Amino acid sequence: MNAPRQDLRARQTRLQDYQAMLARRLRDARNLPAVDSYLGVVVGQRNWLLPLLETGEVIEMRQPAGVPLTQPWYRGLVNARGNLLGVIDFAMFCGDGPTPVQPGSKIVVLSRHVERACGIIATRVLGLRHAVDLTPAQGDEPEGWQGLRFADKEGRGWQVLDIGQLLASPAFLQAGRTVA
Repeated sequence: MNAPRQDLRARQTRLQDYQAMLARRLRDARNLPAVDSYLGVVVGQRNWLLPLLETGEVIEMRQPAGVPLTQPWYRGLVNARGNLLGVIDFAMFCGDGPTPVQPGSKIVVLSRHVERACGIIATRVLGLRHAVDLTPAQGDEPEGWQGLRFADKEGRGWQVLDIGQLLASPAFLQAGRTVA
């Protein structure tokens, strides 16, 4: 008769120990620094870091359907899973030449929200990059959608793209060409 009570107490003790351990692990996890993860892409000749939490999917490169009376950097529309997606030549938007499209080029969707999404042409997608593997670069302060600059272990320069600020930028939102 005494054995069931001891068994119940043992289970309660194990449950309390488990709850205390879980609470301790949650408290410890809150004190850890957040790890910034990025998708590394090459657009033209520049290396960009796209914050992973703000980046949508990566789709195969296809020829966008042209849209008349748009800026030269607005390449057109593609169908992405039943949704029309505007495609931007981001190198041209930045004032560089057209983004070279080659085998392996992709369209990277900016934003996970369909109503705000657009795609940029990436010459190459290089995969995940973590802030702990990058060294902050000295020099210019971040300005607008052009975020922090970093260097990787090989000495290549990277720049963070602030997707939220880019998608809210008046110059980026004005894809239509003004007709004189």
